[in-house]
Amino acid sequence: PDLAASPQPPRAHAPSSSAHRRGEGRAVGRGAAARRRRVTMVQEDSHYALARHRGQSPSPEKLETGIVASQAGKASRTIEILNEAGNECITIGAATGTKTTEICDILAAFCSIDSDKIRLVSQVGAYPRQQSMFDEVASRVTAQGIKSFRRPVQQYEHPIAIIGAGLGGIQTMMNLKSKGRKDFVCFERLDDFGGHSWIVVANKFTKLQTEKGTYHCDYIDPQAKVPNAFGNTPYKTWPTRDQLLRMFRENARSHGLYDHTRFHTSIEKVKPLPGKFKYSLMTVPEDRPDEAGEMFVASSVLAWPGNLCKCNKIDFPGEDEFGGYIEYASFGAMDYTAVKDKEVILYGHGAFTIENVRTLLEHRCKKVYVMCRKRNLCGMKVVSWMVAHMDVPVPGNIVLEAFQKMYDLVGFDVWSAHSVKTDANRTFAHVSQKTVFGVTDIYFLAGYYGLMEIVVDEIKRLTHHTAHTKKGKKLECQVILKAVGTLPDFKIDKMLGLKELHGLWVNGDPMRPVVCNAMFVEARNFGSFSSGPGFASMIPAITWFIDYPADWEAVRGKLPINKPGDRPGYVPAATHMTPTMTTLGACLPMLGSLMGTMDALKASKQRQAHPPRQFLDECRAEWKCYIKCFKEWGMIDDRPEPEYPYTEAMVEDWMDRSTMYWLMRGQKS
Repeated sequence: PDLAASPQPPRAHAPSSSAHRRGEGRAVGRGAAARRRRVTMVQEDSHYALARHRGQSPSPEKLETGIVASQAGKASRTIEILNEAGNECITIGAATGTKTTEICDILAAFCSIDSDKIRLVSQVGAYPRQQSMFDEVASRVTAQGIKSFRRPVQQYEHPIAIIGAGLGGIQTMMNLKSKGRKDFVCFERLDDFGGHSWIVVANKFTKLQTEKGTYHCDYIDPQAKVPNAFGNTPYKTWPTRDQLLRMFRENARSHGLYDHTRFHTSIEKVKPLPGKFKYSLMTVPEDRPDEAGEMFVASSVLAWPGNLCKCNKIDFPGEDEFGGYIEYASFGAMDYTAVKDKEVILYGHGAFTIENVRTLLEHRCKKVYVMCRKRNLCGMKVVSWMVAHMDVPVPGNIVLEAFQKMYDLVGFDVWSAHSVKTDANRTFAHVSQKTVFGVTDIYFLAGYYGLMEIVVDEIKRLTHHTAHTKKGKKLECQVILKAVGTLPDFKIDKMLGLKELHGLWVNGDPMRPVVCNAMFVEARNFGSFSSGPGFASMIPAITWFIDYPADWEAVRGKLPINKPGDRPGYVPAATHMTPTMTTLGACLPMLGSLMGTMDALKASKQRQAHPPRQFLDECRAEWKCYIKCFKEWGMIDDRPEPEYPYTEAMVEDWMDRSTMYWLMRGQKS
């Protein structure tokens, strides 16, 4: 619930002097000496707070925690809680019947003190009253036993180290600076901000497949606007690689992060040193190979190493006989000018394959054969926009219904995909595939016009300009583009000294988190196709224990553990991440509220950047533009032009049904 929008209960005002006298008279008449003693006992500790209750001092600034009492389900009111001095105030969402004992437990977790030391005092008429354990909590109370809601943060002898200067590393530094920390150093082996994925793996034709609204550095700042340009460089709805790099670097410059970053510097090894909060990092100068590295001592090590580290290599028998052009799609190796008027086998069906269908057609290849062992699902721009636009996740069956509108153009039933599990009535859909959704519209337009064809098969061998498949087919082609993905690097486990990953933390050490983006889809409800919102939610988690390392005891032994196997240990599956984030929020309510605040940014940023009608108009315009280009380039026949498959009415219906699904589910629970 949006507590910021919830009505605030009125502040209690002092009664008139005559009413006050009448109240005292009744109290004396009933022999209220004991009552006076109780009032005096409370007043001795909270005179200033009670003065505020009577309206004699300005109200303190409210901190909306985002916490909702667990028994409340959905907040129907907001509780204002003042500290003893009355100069700080937090708010907690509650239901009508929320009890005092539950609020005391929340405050105990919030402030890391014993709940038995907390007493809640409310104002009843002219007098303060201590609430008993099972009272319904008042809407405005003073918390006796809590001096301040602002916990002192841990200070360190040595700097905080960040490894990696991509999106995650930049936002981590921004988070540390926003909390007043200045003693941190980022190590980046490349020569500037942007990260390995965008600088090395991508090429100049690569674009962000999801929308800019959920992918920019200032995303983590609730007050920051979604950028439209950086200097004379536009930041478009689907920015190019170069526009993204300009965004990273301008944001880093505006936040003063260049002064905190050492470029051309790799980390060879991280080791704990004797004592607390002390680690050695052996650095290696990438631009001076003849020079020895140095040892850097840090209080903590926050790593964003990325998982798109190495090109996945594959060789086909007969490559020497092929006589055409064979190359990998990633790491800038491909010369796209070589594909004009050529038939191309695009080998693979991951997110970068989807991207390359567009790039190959923009370079006017004759036809693309997408060859794959399994046909993975990919997303569409409107569906990507929709799931990010929603405050609640979109159920999988509604996502697939939306997918089908586009897949109808290429004659494929999404419910038959290998990655989909459902029931006879399609009341749910669980999608499980070993690649994230590539987000595209042009892939489907190309399929409609016959410019692209899916071939579920594998290359057995090559002869001159021919691929022979394991199913006995022969495909004539002059170019083979291997889009078989990138791999994470086991060397990163070795560098970090990782034996097992506890949640996000190396060997269960709260001073050594390691984070990377997802490599798979494993979900039945969808909140975003972008990595941006996920990063934003994890940053408060990894910096929380830098500020409050003692809180690790609340989660010790409760987080899922991931060990190296087919993949390095630092790259967990989605089935590891979901219980990690759930456990953190359950054990540490204030951290949970911070992560919830980050989650809520997704919809607000998306709506700010991409209003529904404007976004749909932009998608339609791009659709028509590619049809026009294909015609002008003589690439397509005169078959009827397909209308863009999505309308505002369709999208509104899917969003309304998604909202209703969660409302009905909430009522049942």
